[in-house]
Amino acid sequence: MNEFISKHAVRIVGVAAAAVPLAAYLFPDIPWEGLVATAAALLGVSEVAQRHEDAKTAAALAATSPWDRAAAAQKALEAITAERSADEPADQAATAATY
Repeated sequence: MNEFISKHAVRIVGVAAAAVPLAAYLFPDIPWEGLVATAAALLGVSEVAQRHEDAKTAAALAATSPWDRAAAAQKALEAITAERSADEPADQAATAATY
């Protein structure tokens, strides 16, 4: 359950925030003070949920991406290819001279 709340905290708060005006419409005899208190509490909870999402985003950005490792491997392959192509003209000239 904690994992579900962690993954969908902002959605849950959004649904709860949407329910406040709906409750005011469906139950007009609810005191407005209770609705204001609920709305204020939802603002506080939404701030906490947003900070949690920011922390998850920061952790994801700090993690090393598999694409970073692939890019490093690609650069290493390009260096090897450049090194080999620099050696090839001398080999080709030597081969051409023997024919």
